[in-house]
Amino acid sequence: MKESISRRNFLKGALATGTVVAGAGLVGCASGGADQSAKADTAGAGAGGAEQGRWSWSVKPDPITDIAEAIECDVLIIGAGAAGVPAAMYAGLEGIDAVVMQKEAVVQTNGQGFGTWNNEWGTEQGIEWNIPATMQAFADLANGKANLTLVRNVLERTGECSKLIIENIPEPKPSPAIVDGYVAYRWLYDNDNSTRYKAFADLYKAMGEKAEENGVRFLYNTPAVQLVVDDAGAVTGAIGEQKGGGYVQVNAAKGVVLCTGDISDDDEMLEAYCPIMLDIPTLHAVPCNTGDGHKMGMWAGAKMDLPSVGLMMHFDPSPLPQGAAPFSAVPWLHVNINAERFTNENVGYQHLATAVAMQPEHRAFQIIDSHLLEHATEYTNGGRPGDAKALEAGVEAGQILKADTIDDLAKQAGLDATKLKATIDRYNELVDKGYDEDFGMDSKFFVFNGIKDAPFYAIERMPAKLAVCGGLACEEHCQVLNEAGEPIEGLYAAGNVQGSFFGYDYPVVGFGGFSLSRAATGAILAVKQMMGTFDEPIA
Repeated sequence: MKESISRRNFLKGALATGTVVAGAGLVGCASGGADQSAKADTAGAGAGGAEQGRWSWSVKPDPITDIAEAIECDVLIIGAGAAGVPAAMYAGLEGIDAVVMQKEAVVQTNGQGFGTWNNEWGTEQGIEWNIPATMQAFADLANGKANLTLVRNVLERTGECSKLIIENIPEPKPSPAIVDGYVAYRWLYDNDNSTRYKAFADLYKAMGEKAEENGVRFLYNTPAVQLVVDDAGAVTGAIGEQKGGGYVQVNAAKGVVLCTGDISDDDEMLEAYCPIMLDIPTLHAVPCNTGDGHKMGMWAGAKMDLPSVGLMMHFDPSPLPQGAAPFSAVPWLHVNINAERFTNENVGYQHLATAVAMQPEHRAFQIIDSHLLEHATEYTNGGRPGDAKALEAGVEAGQILKADTIDDLAKQAGLDATKLKATIDRYNELVDKGYDEDFGMDSKFFVFNGIKDAPFYAIERMPAKLAVCGGLACEEHCQVLNEAGEPIEGLYAAGNVQGSFFGYDYPVVGFGGFSLSRAATGAILAVKQMMGTFDEPIA
């Protein structure tokens, strides 16, 4: 057990595995309309039952007045990440006078691909798109929290967005596949799936370069620290803090779109809006998602999604030092560090990750016997698939423990052998009955799952936080709403700073990759709405 605890302590240090939407663009912002002050001073007061002043963002900062430089533009994009970079490229291609404020020194995003609908390639492959049916499936997963008109507007145009990107960025090349009836894109080098994260980062770098080639101005190392709000409550720009000191004010005639990422790197915001993610390790390459746009929006009078907001917390890639193992959602026996079974394992991938997050040390072990490969492909819970080659590679890499006895398996995993054998005996007893009396797993799968024949395998699982999918309330055109449900003139949001979208969980099964495609598509649509071209094609 000592080894496991030290591994846990390691995880509390810096982790640098990129897998998710990142790329925030500001650190705090507020603005100065006098008529907004009373409301803004109590912003966030209702979150998690908080009283006025509980949170650091509860009090609006004083307006900044010592401006060293002023820049004029039509559109201001705050954040050069998953949402902001495609919006910048689109603006450049359309000849829109746009400026991007980015708090990092470079374009910053993580991830591996898009899920797209109304996709031309998919149509050529024979997909008959049924957006109403897709929306029904989404509504079933949204817990009544989504603005479904907003979701529809974004979802049905993800195909257009991917077309725009593919037509303008020839390298790296996209690799499309049909998944659950929609088209999933990954960008790869030499058709090698292991290159997907690097290729996706390079794709965004190339989009940023394309934007700059077409006249979009990027203000790197310039975190926005305050929105500019006029006396009528309209957002007219933002103030950024320059690296060498001093402030620059960017005035945007058409509007500002927040593309600042999520809140998962800010423990205080997690406490307020998604406490289950506290103390969960991050997979952000750069932990810059500190809810900056959320805070700014609330200071400007915006309404924030009510807690608990949606989460994306996965096993793959893994925060564990040994890395990610295959078979991550195969519903065989799972035990916690006390060697106790704790859940029905035949649930969605995100739900299983949540169940593990609630266990001691946020860790569990998946226990499997020699019959794994006979049924591994029959499960559709959204996890990482595997085959005989993946099994062998996982054992070789130390990601999968292998033993001829349960005693040896327990020793390798740091589990109490007596308790583990008792848990397995009970599990096998229920498998033989064909009915899971303890946790109610579907018998169709449960009867496959005995832990009886050597060799035995144990796979350690620990979820990592990828994104918190809750943000500022928005209407159907990505315009931010105030507490009264009225649009705030000039203020838009896209990506994970945008709320009104997901339920309590990100829907992995059926909507994989939608987090990234909705960020890119939504940001472009926000720019189009500012310019009065929302209903015209993206590409």
